[in-house]
Amino acid sequence: MFTQHQLLNRMKSLVSGLLISSLLVALTSCVTATFQSNVKADAKPEFKRILIVSRLPATKPAYLASLQTAFPTGYQVCTVSNSPISFETAEEAIEKQRQACQSEVVLTIDFNRSYTSGSGRYISSNNELLLEMKSLSTGIPFWKALVTTGLSDNEVLPRQLVMQLIKDGIIQGSAPLEKSYQSTY
Repeated sequence: MFTQHQLLNRMKSLVSGLLISSLLVALTSCVTATFQSNVKADAKPEFKRILIVSRLPATKPAYLASLQTAFPTGYQVCTVSNSPISFETAEEAIEKQRQACQSEVVLTIDFNRSYTSGSGRYISSNNELLLEMKSLSTGIPFWKALVTTGLSDNEVLPRQLVMQLIKDGIIQGSAPLEKSYQSTY
């Protein structure tokens, strides 16, 4: 049998362990991306229709759907993925979706590289994504970003992407707080 003092100590260590575990889960579940962006203001057109092209090696359909719902009201967003199992070429799929959506600009999300930094217990592995937005009428890019994410995360969170576009003055409005489809494509 345990004494009251031993039971109290065991309860304290159990609660302490649960708090530490909860804190670790909370910290690791908040995935943030680091943005470095550049805007060519004189090339930025007025637009409301965006085609997002994912050139990431493995894109989940739910990720593309979440991109469609992340933009402020008034923007129509279509997506297309460069799937290795598609029978269409990437160019055919992009052109087909561009015409269906009557997109004015294209935002391309592409994998750039993976790298490891630091040493010992401070080592971290990261993915770097290259994002570019350009006018479809002129073909001139007006926004570029280099996004660094954790190695397990090969996608930039849609809300973070939209917040960066708003911050850089590329789009207007505020990111929706709840998911609501704004596009039927």
